[in-house]
Amino acid sequence: MSFRKRSEVLGNPNVPRIQTRAPLPERGMPPQRNPLRNDIRNVTSRIGGLSMRDEPEPALATPKSSQIDASHPGIRPSPATSQPTAATGCHDLDKLLSHMGLPLGQLLLVQEQSATDFSSVIVKTFAAQGIVHNRIEGSNAFTKGNTHLVVLTLNQSFAKELPGVYQGSRKDVKRTKVSTAESEVTVQNTLESVALKQSVAPKDLKIAWRYGLKDGSKSKGNQKQNSDLDTFPNYSHTFDITSRLVPAPTSAELTLISPVQTLSMVLAQLKAVFKKHERKVIRVVIPNLLHPAMYPPKYSQLSELLPLLHGIRSIIKENGDRAVLLSTLSSDLYSNSGCQVLPMVENMFDSVISLEPFPQEMSQFLERVYKSQPNKIQHGLVHVFKLPLLSDRGEMHVMRSEYAFRNGKKKFEIEPWGIPVDDSETSESNSTADPPSGQQGQTSVSIDF
Repeated sequence: MSFRKRSEVLGNPNVPRIQTRAPLPERGMPPQRNPLRNDIRNVTSRIGGLSMRDEPEPALATPKSSQIDASHPGIRPSPATSQPTAATGCHDLDKLLSHMGLPLGQLLLVQEQSATDFSSVIVKTFAAQGIVHNRIEGSNAFTKGNTHLVVLTLNQSFAKELPGVYQGSRKDVKRTKVSTAESEVTVQNTLESVALKQSVAPKDLKIAWRYGLKDGSKSKGNQKQNSDLDTFPNYSHTFDITSRLVPAPTSAELTLISPVQTLSMVLAQLKAVFKKHERKVIRVVIPNLLHPAMYPPKYSQLSELLPLLHGIRSIIKENGDRAVLLSTLSSDLYSNSGCQVLPMVENMFDSVISLEPFPQEMSQFLERVYKSQPNKIQHGLVHVFKLPLLSDRGEMHVMRSEYAFRNGKKKFEIEPWGIPVDDSETSESNSTADPPSGQQGQTSVSIDF
């Protein structure tokens, strides 16, 4: 549609005509493409938009799938969010994290507020749990395996300090040895079994079968309590810190990285471990972070510390479907009010808990109270500063009818909620309880002794 005045005459040679198609090429010249079409093609190729018909369409990116086998003994879904979770080696710590373990892709920091070393027990059980999971599959566990441990430390004998699995009390260990010896095929055991079969009457066997005594069936209550153990029997173990894991982990199960190296070398070695063990769960342990005996003085500065933590965190998040990290730190080293090292370190971790050992007076008091029951003596308090956040919507922790809000004249207030007491009802109850004025000196209760 053209815009012309009504007075203009069609075909007037004085009015220039609008050229609607490209001029024809001269003889002997190759045809030229539409410049507008070329511009559109260039723009769409830069922004990745819709391409022209004669260009191939870009392939759709496929989402990254998990590389961990679903039958991994050390992975179970979180009861809160169903996210894959790894055991920490301490059942109580698993429950404290609200997910029966540490979710994959998360970083946990354990602080300690004194010169004690209780946090080292958590580190060693966390590492030993990964080694035990790696040895569950069978005889080829030392060459294949399903879990690998990475420790950032200068302690070369760390592998020999891991605790062994708790086998029970002395009576349980002796009973296990006796049952193992009886299960062996010997002449004496064979004669005893034949004599036992001849002495048992068919009636006794019938009664045992009827009441389920022969196959050791359990009651429904016990089945409900042990349903979690039956579903994930090898997920979490109990460790004896007085024993040692035998045999000790080898280089195929554990990798030691020295923190004294340069930042680029530390991160390069950590990436190489993830690349070498592609289909394994990687447990990263950083014991005694920023300890002066293991870390150079330069790491006390934020300009050197933050790149290290940020680089390790980015590697864990990049492999979030098969990696977890546990680190310990003595908070007394950086407890000064003007020091910003501790708050910045806490920001780099997804979960933070703190151990506060009891002072000497409290320890002596507990020892005196539990003199006949030394197993009940506590050694300190546990403070939870941060729990793992599994989504951008928060921790998914529900608390109902515990807080109330007030929209005042100056600010919006939130405070704990409690049912108030009606003063009028209390005054009425007090007035009815008072005796009449004329009977104040009388009483119906005998005061004779």
